[in-house]
Amino acid sequence: MAVRLIYIATARLPTEKAHGYQICKMCEAFAKNGVEVELWHPYRYQPDTKLREQSVFDYYGIRPNFKVKTLLNWDVVRLQQLLPKSKFTYLGFSHTLIWGLYAAMTARKAKADLYFTRDSTIAYWLTRLGLPTVYEAHVVPKRARRIILRRIARHPALRRVVVLTAFIKEQFVQLGFPDDKIVTLPDSVDLSLFADLPSPRECRQRLGLPEDRLIIGYIGRFRTMEMEKGIPELVQAMAYLPSPNGKEPLLLCVGGPMDAVPPYLDLARRHSVPEAKLRFVDRVSNNEVPLWIRAFDLAVAPFPKTEHYAYFMSPLKIFEYMAAAVPIVASDLPSIREILRHGENAWLVEPGSPSALAEGMRSLFCDRLLLGKIAKKAQHDAEKYTWKRRASAILYYPSPSHDDKN
Repeated sequence: MAVRLIYIATARLPTEKAHGYQICKMCEAFAKNGVEVELWHPYRYQPDTKLREQSVFDYYGIRPNFKVKTLLNWDVVRLQQLLPKSKFTYLGFSHTLIWGLYAAMTARKAKADLYFTRDSTIAYWLTRLGLPTVYEAHVVPKRARRIILRRIARHPALRRVVVLTAFIKEQFVQLGFPDDKIVTLPDSVDLSLFADLPSPRECRQRLGLPEDRLIIGYIGRFRTMEMEKGIPELVQAMAYLPSPNGKEPLLLCVGGPMDAVPPYLDLARRHSVPEAKLRFVDRVSNNEVPLWIRAFDLAVAPFPKTEHYAYFMSPLKIFEYMAAAVPIVASDLPSIREILRHGENAWLVEPGSPSALAEGMRSLFCDRLLLGKIAKKAQHDAEKYTWKRRASAILYYPSPSHDDKN
């Protein structure tokens, strides 16, 4: 009989944000490993009318190989604009704690073999009820959530903790979690989406992109958690780039939201960057992402130097760039260096510096052999980072299976 796993999320699903895709790809990957999977999430108001009638399978373009269940919920997020930040923070945490108990008690009745969550309060209640739990951490919680985690650090029902970076693991060990219960697994990629892609020229033709210009590409949301992800530095870097053969290079940023674009265009004007050198595109479907990346001459991940980007993130775009065999220029940050190595599978540059970013891009454009070498190495390295392997490593840690590339 197959292992039965219930994944309890607190996210609005589907959501245009990357965490929703990551959650659903993990459920798909667990199912590919022969697990019977159910994804449970709370009812949340869907502000985007386009998303209201779409399932997670349609929106994310994934296999319907797991079940999805919506649990009752009072959506306090709708009160966020009506309350002061401090009051909403308290209300939000209190609600999450209460809803987490309800979700855990409901899950106990389902009698699954394993319970999985990315939320610390859910993990707390699951373990307190004695249910076998895996907790995946993308941050190191603070304040009340940190107290909650300390209480479950050595609870026997907590089977393991999954973290994205070595830094997060160090912090969890300091919180009292046993080292051997923590597995560090960055995010991943679905290699099947990048198999047998058309040529870059064909991709450009299909997408209506110029065939005779260098395209510097960025894929993903332009901002996360109200933080910029490096688009301003990219725009400024375009002022330093020459125009080979009289053709201006094109900065192509794909992912939205489009209300972020006017400030970028204002910034470009202040730095004498012609608007013709810039193009911004809203979110595209996950199944189209490989075509856009394949159309790039160079893919960029210009994250600023902040605590979040330096120590906590594992950007999906990095693995997608690698799988598409497109040369990468990325910020030289600790989290990035866990995946990319300067001069081997990417070119790393000083974060937050438009001139350094431009110099990195010039360095690769001027050395076609190096350009091809790092792209090929990145594509080879991408085979280590598949969703199915990640799910297998969680299920069978410390002895994951390594026989799959999807």
